[in-house]
Amino acid sequence: MMNISKIALLGNRLTGSIPVEIANISTLRVLELWNNQMSGNLPPELGNLTQIQTLGISSNYFSGELPATLAKLTTLLEFRIEDNQFSGKIPDYIQNWTSITKLMIQGSGLKGPIPSEISRLRNLTDLRISDLEGPEDAPMPQLNSMTKLHTLVLRNCNISGKLHDYLGTMTSLKHL
Repeated sequence: MMNISKIALLGNRLTGSIPVEIANISTLRVLELWNNQMSGNLPPELGNLTQIQTLGISSNYFSGELPATLAKLTTLLEFRIEDNQFSGKIPDYIQNWTSITKLMIQGSGLKGPIPSEISRLRNLTDLRISDLEGPEDAPMPQLNSMTKLHTLVLRNCNISGKLHDYLGTMTSLKHL
């Protein structure tokens, strides 16, 4: 049995898809594959990584919808999927990731609107969502329960309406 806790292969020229066998490493806490040339759908088996804390796959060519099995990743602290070619909506199951502190969904290919369930992620310190496809005139998400939020980026998300008053009372917020 493998006892690997971290796989970090950032900034290489790795191609192909994520091997399904990675999901068999029950001790894996960190999977970082940023800035490669990997592609294909994410294997649903990634949902078996129930101890994972960091899943970073930004700046690749991943596509398809995010597997529903990712809902089981309740130990996630950091989820980064920026700069990919995913399809489908931001999944409602992100509400299960109640420990998450960093959620990065910039230029991922996903569609909006931002799910209202995002308000349940009270431990977020860094929330970055941009370039969502989808419906015009999406409502501004309710973020007032995110009292630890330090950085908030909501760029090109088709949000309409007025800014919520609570933004002025979020004392931890430094970057908007």
